[in-house]
Amino acid sequence: MSKFEDQIDSNDAICPYCIHRYQVETEDYDEDLREEECGNCGKSYWLSQSFTVTHKTCPDCSLNGMEHHFEEKPLINGKKAKFCTECGMICRLI
Repeated sequence: MSKFEDQIDSNDAICPYCIHRYQVETEDYDEDLREEECGNCGKSYWLSQSFTVTHKTCPDCSLNGMEHHFEEKPLINGKKAKFCTECGMICRLI
């Protein structure tokens, strides 16, 4: 059993020896395992990164050759907007 622990963080790389944190430059992101040297204690360790992708989809009547059916609705700020009752698209603020 090692006296050092694996370190996992969603923002920084953390040295498993001295717990020094640093932000990896985005151009250095890579899902391959690579050797990294700590800028604080000088010890080497393995660094790997994994990525999460989030997909967002939005309906749009006009993309499917249909007409929008706009209805005026009040907003929280007291203004009104026209929303499509079919796909939810906002036409404009009033």
